[in-house]
Amino acid sequence: MLHLHILSWVAVLILFFAAYENFSDRLGPSKYFKPLHMLLRIFLLLTLISGGYVFFQAMGANAALYGIKFLFGLLTIGLIEMTLARKKKKKPSRNFFYLTILSALITFVLGAYLPLGPITALFH
Repeated sequence: MLHLHILSWVAVLILFFAAYENFSDRLGPSKYFKPLHMLLRIFLLLTLISGGYVFFQAMGANAALYGIKFLFGLLTIGLIEMTLARKKKKKPSRNFFYLTILSALITFVLGAYLPLGPITALFH
């Protein structure tokens, strides 16, 4: 399930950047924006489900850090949706974009540090 989780959040980040760039502030959405946004939501749901499974699987050790990572993951998902919603409403979204990237980086670093993370697994 961990591999599915990693695959899904990588796909989420790629689809988020693609959807964000397929909406012009001046011209509006391209014809690819809506399908990209729908596919992004499917992968967000897959990330949420697989992340919840990994969270409950790893509750034995470092439960507090896994809880913090889970909350940052939820924050990242919320910021992704808020960024694209603001972009669709033609409101300033650049600050939300940067907050999304920061939140995703914090989530990634926590996930890499924790015992089920890919970097930690290299040293066992």
